[in-house]
Amino acid sequence: MGTETKQTAERAANQEERKSLMGKQEIQAIADKWEEKLKEIRHYLHENPELSFEEYKTAEYIREHLKKSGVKILEGFEGTSTVAVLEGSEPGPCIAFRADIDALPVTEENDLPYRSKVPGVMHACGHDTHTACLLCLADIFAEHPEFIKGKIKFIFQAAEEKLPGGAIGLCEAGVMDDVDMIFGFHCTSAAPVGTVTVSPGADSAAIGIYEVKVKGYGGHGSAPHKAKNPVPAACMVASALNQILAEKKDPTACGVFTVSYINGGKYPNIIPEEVTLGGNIRTLDNELILKIFDHVKSISKGICEGMECTCEVSTSVGYQATINVPEYVDIVKEAIGEMGYKHEEKPVSLGGEDFSYYLLKKPGAYFHVGMADPENPVTFSPHHNGCFLLDERGLRIGLELELAVYQKAVERFAHADK
Repeated sequence: MGTETKQTAERAANQEERKSLMGKQEIQAIADKWEEKLKEIRHYLHENPELSFEEYKTAEYIREHLKKSGVKILEGFEGTSTVAVLEGSEPGPCIAFRADIDALPVTEENDLPYRSKVPGVMHACGHDTHTACLLCLADIFAEHPEFIKGKIKFIFQAAEEKLPGGAIGLCEAGVMDDVDMIFGFHCTSAAPVGTVTVSPGADSAAIGIYEVKVKGYGGHGSAPHKAKNPVPAACMVASALNQILAEKKDPTACGVFTVSYINGGKYPNIIPEEVTLGGNIRTLDNELILKIFDHVKSISKGICEGMECTCEVSTSVGYQATINVPEYVDIVKEAIGEMGYKHEEKPVSLGGEDFSYYLLKKPGAYFHVGMADPENPVTFSPHHNGCFLLDERGLRIGLELELAVYQKAVERFAHADK
């Protein structure tokens, strides 16, 4: 084939490829069409919230919706999570998107036409918005299979809000085995509509949970010399544990160590047998959590022995730190720029997020879509609060960015293959 003929063929191939790609105008037109459906889905979910690991009606709603749209639901995943897939006719990567579906034990205080109908339960963290966007994303690709290169996997995950979380079970069941990359987003009332935050590296913290049971020998308050009082020992342990991060953590790194509770004793004239204290540790370093656990055990044991008491220490890792991969953060940033939204670096947060387990399996990125009313202070409706309120103009932005991220990811994958 001559050079000119080859160039002509390449141009024709590129033109054909562009026909199956979504640009800004196509994505905006799609979002225009689906905006009311987005709100309709979100309102239904908001009215009918369910707690972690109890999302039975939510799961049924999701599955019925997917079936009507012709989206294949995958078997082999137990509980209230749902995993679905769409395959294109052309080769390409398997790209996953995840939405969490659970609500919180919070009483809604907002006077909305779609306020929660379930006493004491509310979508006070915006998971209804994530689910609505992902359902519409599945609908759109089912309607436009020409946009699919390879496979798209839709993960509707239960129980992000309650340990051990729903992600770890899905990963153990193989949800990430065929995935090349994964993306997800969280709405945020800490940024206005039109602003999207994402940064490489740690997006959320690793969480460690500890409990120390200090055991002594009970007795009468008039004769402490005949008892072994666990209360002073527990107080000394609590004070010492609070100093661990100051001594063991890089002073330039983020981290908190919290003693959240001390329970023991009830009556002024009775020295108790046992006092229990505990709390949590949060850092951006997964390895540091394990090192701190070792110090919790050695410090507690040493103090209790010195006070003629014993102790039992239990520790567990809550969620690992969510670590965004720089190359995939770049994909999200390109999508933000393509759609004309404002990118900001994400502020450091020590909140937890079990999206981390997906990123331990395969690369990807987690980003945050501003949904605060720009006319109100960002503190107007904090997450996990009965007054939590989102500006629904941000819904379509979440959907637009999922579409744009998919497009940019496919393009990046195709260029890497050449």
